[in-house]
Amino acid sequence: MRNALRPDQLRAGSRVRDFRVVRRLGVGGFAFVFLVRRGGHRFTLKMAARAASEKDPDKVDAWMRREVASLEHLEHPNLLPVLEWGRWPEPPTGYGYFVTPYVSGSTLHVWRWRERAPLYRSVGVLCELLKTLEALHERGICHRDVKADNLLVRQGDDKSFLIDFGTVHLPWARVLTEGIAPGTLYCQPPEVVLFLVSLLSEDPPRGERLEARPSADLYAVGVLLYEILTNYRPFSTRVPLEQLLAAIVSKPPTEPGLLAPGAPVSLCALALRLLAKEPEQRPPSARAVREELERLREQEGHTDSWQAPAERPSERDRTRTLSPDADMLEEPSGLESSPAEESRSSKQALRAGRWPVRLMALALGLGLLGIGWMLASAPPAPSEKGTQPVSAPVHSEPTPSSVAPIQTPSRLCALLTSVLGLTTAQLAGCATAPVRPDPVGYLASCSPEARATPVKLGLPPQDHASFLKTGIPASDETIEEGAPLNLKSGPVTAAMYVDMKGQELRVMISGEAVVTPNRVYLRFDRLQMPDGTTWPICGVAVDDLYEYGIVTYAKHPFLGNKVDPARIDKSPGSVVINDPRFETVLQGPEGYPMPHVKLPPPDWR
Repeated sequence: MRNALRPDQLRAGSRVRDFRVVRRLGVGGFAFVFLVRRGGHRFTLKMAARAASEKDPDKVDAWMRREVASLEHLEHPNLLPVLEWGRWPEPPTGYGYFVTPYVSGSTLHVWRWRERAPLYRSVGVLCELLKTLEALHERGICHRDVKADNLLVRQGDDKSFLIDFGTVHLPWARVLTEGIAPGTLYCQPPEVVLFLVSLLSEDPPRGERLEARPSADLYAVGVLLYEILTNYRPFSTRVPLEQLLAAIVSKPPTEPGLLAPGAPVSLCALALRLLAKEPEQRPPSARAVREELERLREQEGHTDSWQAPAERPSERDRTRTLSPDADMLEEPSGLESSPAEESRSSKQALRAGRWPVRLMALALGLGLLGIGWMLASAPPAPSEKGTQPVSAPVHSEPTPSSVAPIQTPSRLCALLTSVLGLTTAQLAGCATAPVRPDPVGYLASCSPEARATPVKLGLPPQDHASFLKTGIPASDETIEEGAPLNLKSGPVTAAMYVDMKGQELRVMISGEAVVTPNRVYLRFDRLQMPDGTTWPICGVAVDDLYEYGIVTYAKHPFLGNKVDPARIDKSPGSVVINDPRFETVLQGPEGYPMPHVKLPPPDWR
């Protein structure tokens, strides 16, 4: 296979300058994070998901440089210093990256659940976070994306580190966005939601930006405290988006004591004050919150409710009957492993996306209907959650005429693009929406015989490296050399490499391909062993982001791919894929662990 030229191609053993990749730690909307080694020492390397380009509408490289600048400007024991930064593979036009010390630990909630950390320890971690926010706010800096996945707790001493400064507000830096900065929606305070709605009204404010204020970071601390006390989010992300936003603005969260009857009354009251609708009703500063927590910790920390081991969400299912609409936190697999052993479960640190897909449906509804803040009458929106993807320049090939684009008014498209960036604006209907298959439904309807095959063959519950054997090369390379392929809907075969009883075997899988302009979906129903025996299976192809399907060359041409225009099949229904390599996920029986796979966002399907 060819040398890696993009961050999603980096594997164990790959090199970025003189750093050797050990494994991928996480992937988010705008960046990949890797554990790397150099000279016997371990480091964390964060790399932008898009190469530097003036044409990048979402300014990914600029946000990366903003993060580097903020970390270089600040010195604090709870922040990770930048040791090195640059671009790869080429300095002028490559992917921006920076290197920090590696922290052997876990994100806040994973740490709580793995360590069974009592409230006394968790509140101590929050106090350290608040010390960090104090230092930021005193300099006029706001983090703007405080959440559990951005708080690392080191193994052994509970020392915490605030990470992901990609959306930080620096008072001396130039403006990168109009309106609002990217952030995690359910952690945004009511004033952010109201400002967004004002931008989507019939008479939006001209040239205004939402002022970054410490009170927004404090609101996010309130979300963290609420989650620590209850293992629930204060507002459900499982409801349609318009209901979520209406709740953030107008409804008080469920009393924490109803979800966690043993929680200290003092902490429950503080969480609700931090989640107040009006910024003026929240505590005045991070210092004030820290001092109150330290006082409560000293006065009450010896009591049973403060010293009881933390419960995991899976142990609190009984509370669902008390509050059926409550949104319980997701408990990742692998909690019994140590942080040093984490691999796939550690990807939780970056899984949470920036703006959930449902926000775009609401934006479209508000813009078209002009209903202002009548959120309850907005049309229903998709309910899936996932990671905001990495966008890329769209290839100039036209989409088939059979795919009708959803037309969104140009004023609204321009507004969404300026406020949230092109990637998220496309989700509102500023792009085509092709019909696609349903891989989730395919796996769910898998027969018991096919589900039993992975267990009978002793296949580990993981994704398996696979290579298409169907398709016509679109360059002078062969399929074995990793050539881009012409592919149409129809029967396909692929080689799949599996670890069977400690031995790597090459088996063949067969099934069907369904192509769309943006993505190719592969599903497999038959596995053939080297001895010729066959087994029923239910398998689907996923990409390096653990999203169903394989992106097409037309949607996202991989850097370094040599597609020969003369070799492109221009007949109807044909697409080009960048690489014959993909991962196959097999459905197993009940209780068989599955990798966390999600649907790609609408404009990437």
